[in-house]
Amino acid sequence: MRIGITQRPYEINGVMHDCLDPGWYTFFAPHELVAIPNIKNIELGSTIDMIVFTGGEISRDRTAVESHCFNFAAKRKLPMLGVCHGALFLNYIFGGINQEIKGHRNTEHTILIDSKVVTVNSFHDYALDELGPALHPIARAKDKSIEAFKHNTLPIWGIMWHPERMDKPALPPGVWRLLNK
Repeated sequence: MRIGITQRPYEINGVMHDCLDPGWYTFFAPHELVAIPNIKNIELGSTIDMIVFTGGEISRDRTAVESHCFNFAAKRKLPMLGVCHGALFLNYIFGGINQEIKGHRNTEHTILIDSKVVTVNSFHDYALDELGPALHPIARAKDKSIEAFKHNTLPIWGIMWHPERMDKPALPPGVWRLLNK
């Protein structure tokens, strides 16, 4: 599978750079990753099989690129996975509301997903407050915050943790099935 993956913007000495956690290459092995730069109207080609919207900071260029990637994937009915910022982005696209949350930065906590209790990492200050009408929750933390969602009819998921930073990564079962085809 060829996976297009967005990158976080990162400023070094006043110059913007694209940044991708190297953990993604290990996490998605043996799939091929295509790092998508934050260049407006980037040509994505016709061989991408899935889009992953990663975590990290937001910028005007990143938002434009991720909107372009979303439209590209939606037109082709490609699977999409949003991680942390990416989940918030997808929720917003589908008409949901995100808001600040306390106690979820630089920590671990348990979630209930697929009738299993799983420990996940947490690096976010924003939460999925209300999901868009086409989305439904599939994982929650003990504080009842939404930690993962699935689109009602399309292969689109959002998760608030970072599987690329976990020794034993957690993903919704539908994503595991997709990656193990």
